[in-house]
Amino acid sequence: MKKKIKMITMKKILIMIIGVFAFNNIQAQGTMKDPVSFKLKNGIEVVVAENSGMGKVFASVKIDGEPVSTNAAVSDVLTNLLTEGAIHKSKVAFANNGKDIAPKVNINAEEGNVAADAEDFENAFLVLSSAIQKPEMDKEAVDKANKNAEHSISFDELKTFYNQQIKPSRTYITIAGDITLAEAKALTKKAFGEWKENQETAIAK
Repeated sequence: MKKKIKMITMKKILIMIIGVFAFNNIQAQGTMKDPVSFKLKNGIEVVVAENSGMGKVFASVKIDGEPVSTNAAVSDVLTNLLTEGAIHKSKVAFANNGKDIAPKVNINAEEGNVAADAEDFENAFLVLSSAIQKPEMDKEAVDKANKNAEHSISFDELKTFYNQQIKPSRTYITIAGDITLAEAKALTKKAFGEWKENQETAIAK
């Protein structure tokens, strides 16, 4: 059931939304509706700010985990592998897109961001979701990443850090732009609704 954001949290939410636009170097156009929040069954908090007619949609998926500075070497490798996975998934998803500039999907050990035309946003958001929940990682990929890292890490170290850092209980999603609340609810449920705490993923096998 949707609820209006309480005034006590409005400032924080607006900062999050402004951050989404700032990351993508764009200003909101027209009249933005009041932000609305809801939770998925797995605990992920979602905030949606509809701005109809804008033509674009932006999203931020924030992972509020441990400070990555305490695990700098592991987080650097994780970021590199997540980035490579997102690039590969984007190329596959938009191989026949036909546009000169494909949607932007960026990800690191702490957050992921999407910027896309309204018509491309769903596929771009699903790319980000897949990159987060189903990282393309194995021991061979870690060994390759270690060649370019200042400090090498083991696959077990990466696996432990990933499973502790990236999970639904620490995830917050902000969506802003040309998307309705109903569309955002359906998409976030499709993309993240089945993600479970401590769920076995490719990296955990």
